[in-house]
Amino acid sequence: MPHAAAERPLSALDKSEIKEVLASESISVFFQPVVSVRARSILGFEAFSRSVAETGPRLDAHDLFGQNWDPETRLALCRLCRRKALEAFRPIFSRHQQMLLFLNTDGGSLSAASQFGHLDAMSQALSIPGKRIVIEIERPYLNLPVVGRFLQHYRERGFGLCADLCGGMGVPAEELFALKPDFIKFDRPLFTDVEGQEFKRDMVQSLSRLADRLGSVLLAKNVETEDEALRLLEWGVNHQQGYYYTKGKDSDERDPIRAFQQKVEEINRRYRESAQASVTAKRKRYEDFHKVLKKVAYKMADTREHDFSGACERAVAAEESLVCAYVLSDEGVQLTPRVFKRSLGVDSPLLGPEKGRGADHGIREDVLHLKSGFDKYVLPVHISPFVKVMVSTISARFYNAEGSPFILCLEFQHE
Repeated sequence: MPHAAAERPLSALDKSEIKEVLASESISVFFQPVVSVRARSILGFEAFSRSVAETGPRLDAHDLFGQNWDPETRLALCRLCRRKALEAFRPIFSRHQQMLLFLNTDGGSLSAASQFGHLDAMSQALSIPGKRIVIEIERPYLNLPVVGRFLQHYRERGFGLCADLCGGMGVPAEELFALKPDFIKFDRPLFTDVEGQEFKRDMVQSLSRLADRLGSVLLAKNVETEDEALRLLEWGVNHQQGYYYTKGKDSDERDPIRAFQQKVEEINRRYRESAQASVTAKRKRYEDFHKVLKKVAYKMADTREHDFSGACERAVAAEESLVCAYVLSDEGVQLTPRVFKRSLGVDSPLLGPEKGRGADHGIREDVLHLKSGFDKYVLPVHISPFVKVMVSTISARFYNAEGSPFILCLEFQHE
């Protein structure tokens, strides 16, 4: 059965000690679950290698991927750890054949390989098909030609690919488009310390859209707390991995896989409760917005075109939730200035002297939908460039006192 990955040891290895580890094959393997919270299931496990020698330094991932060993030594280490991982995974796979094994490969060692096929031979010898093995390559090696040839060799044989973006915050888009990995992993810097750094949510959601374009699964790694797990779920990241999903110290469940499963089910339940409360609050908020829209549109219907600006001013002053109001022609040309709540003191050069009057919004999403027959349309929530607060814009067609069609646009402050 798998064990939770242990804390990383602090010791380092020198050349003679690496040779001793290789000679004795003193490697133990620990597993960390990779989960789908939405499906309340475990997809598989990532293997972590450790030295099990009673004395001397211990081998960890830093020794495997971070030390400046020669390629031959790195390749020997990589192959030893992969073999040990496959051997340790074999009993799990025999009982749970839907499980995946995420298997780290040191991209910096591949230049020492005279030919590819070592991993394939091991998987066949242990009767673990390649389609259940996901080769994990870290970001620094994604664009190496030898890594490209290695991945092509194994993907042709059914092996999966996971691109690990490590701890960086940038996205190697060119490499990802070239490789089209099955999984894309990102690390803690993108989902921790988010207070005052709301851009991290946007970055994760942009990465999610990129993964969708590539047909990849986005996976957050090193999730350590419930708050982090819930935050990722709120941001749309359903696939996660980390110490949080391993067996808790207070758990009396003897089957580790069942213990992992219980953790996934628990976070699923908690997120469902918080998400339901959020949906209920959002529904109430938009019901209130639509009541205001209906009220203002009703008043606009009794207003002649020359008094639209005054009607917008009265609406913004009367309705607490309104940030801004303005009117477009039926073709999308702005007829009134943008009228803001006076307390906001808006004086933005982006508005121009007429505060937008005369601007053509004919190709804006809401105008196009209204022209196609929609009665009203809600634009995506965004930060207003004029008042720097989050707003929700709702547009609706109305007919004024003269019987002519117009478009009313109301911006509501979105908490």
